Amino acid sequence: MNSIGRITEDLLVGIADIVDIIEPIAKFTDGLKEKDGVGNIFNIGLEEWSPKESLPKGVGYDLIWNQWCLCYLTDSQLVVYLKKCNEALVSGGYVIVKENILRNKVGSDLFYEVDSSVTR
Repeated sequence: MNSIGRITEDLLVGIADIVDIIEPIAKFTDGLKEKDGVGNIFNIGLEEWSPKESLPKGVGYDLIWNQWCLCYLTDSQLVVYLKKCNEALVSGGYVIVKENILRNKVGSDLFYEVDSSVTR
């Protein structure tokens, strides 16, 4: 099983009633379509996701979990995405970020050409 399924099944479905998934690569989410507790699956990039269009009016998320995906956004895309997350949260909701960190000087990002990611 891929890591998307592992995190969803072993963690998120256990703490949430419904888990929506944003993952641009459909082969990573194909095995999750019929799983109990999995709601909407958006096969788009984070920069394309619009919670206002994907959620019914007045509905929000209690938790938005981000794991090893924000490094693929530019700084400006990341700011826009986090603002969208904030708008999509219910009062008292959380945004969780699990990413690699860089222990170099502040302001010195590391770009990986192999997968076009950035460690901030």
